[in-house]
Amino acid sequence: MAENQSMLPSLLDPSFGIPTDVTFQIMGVEDLDNQSGQEKEVMLGEVHGHKIILGLFSPVFKRGFFGPAKESKDLIPVRQTTLEAFKLLIDFIYSKDINLKPLTLLEIFDVVNLAEKYDIPKLMEKLKTQVKGYPVKMENVMEVANTANQFSQFPDVSSALMIRCAEVIKESLKTSEKLLQFATDQSGTGNEEHILKLMTMIKLPNSTCENCRQVDCLNGKLITRSDQFYVGCKMSISKDSVTYWPSYGTGVNGQKLYTVKDLPQNPGNNTQCTVQITDSDNENGPQLAMHVLYHNNYTFCYKCE
Repeated sequence: MAENQSMLPSLLDPSFGIPTDVTFQIMGVEDLDNQSGQEKEVMLGEVHGHKIILGLFSPVFKRGFFGPAKESKDLIPVRQTTLEAFKLLIDFIYSKDINLKPLTLLEIFDVVNLAEKYDIPKLMEKLKTQVKGYPVKMENVMEVANTANQFSQFPDVSSALMIRCAEVIKESLKTSEKLLQFATDQSGTGNEEHILKLMTMIKLPNSTCENCRQVDCLNGKLITRSDQFYVGCKMSISKDSVTYWPSYGTGVNGQKLYTVKDLPQNPGNNTQCTVQITDSDNENGPQLAMHVLYHNNYTFCYKCE
């Protein structure tokens, strides 16, 4: 079966020797006069195929070519799509490698529309997977969400795109305050409905910082008490302690990160905390016990960001 599928792309090559038996004429419109608004139908291009191949992959093509009300013509006009989208549809059926990355969102949804129209679930699944990796950034997240909602009639792909938008917002705005401010900023922009949907998809973080466990984040602040250490807490060497241990503060790859592995023991000036040292070049660094207080200087400060 795999060998047979590998031959499919060759069928569209005239030199292969098996001619196509159906031609799709992709129709569009162009303005005749901008002032009058009159339009003229024009042919954007032609796409060729084999009825038997198309019928095997699509029940819609099968009914159209081989059903009781089959199409007797070999020249079929296709409207309300683009030439590029229809070519991608045919290329997918013929097992050609298709690249959706250069497409705009609107162009992707043109292909989505064809995948549903011709009932090709494997193509729909591929499109759903593609939009999960669509390059969404905070600069365009609301524009993407707006487009996704415009095509809510295709829930699989539209929902996947909305989830991607929600993920980007949550990754970029890590606190409830920032999320609420971003939502407030959308007021009066026409994005109110979209931001409401996105906010319901985002599980708002706790009002306390996940690292220092304080409402007001203590990032960069000294850790002065044993009960301020938590297993998994991220820390860096304090400024004063670097004086004693220069190599512990920074490495060739920047500031080193310390993660608490065991809680401090032996309260007092000899209190020690077992930590794992990592940096950008070594995610599984060594573990060692370090003094929490050394020469009257607190060793660690929180590294929450």
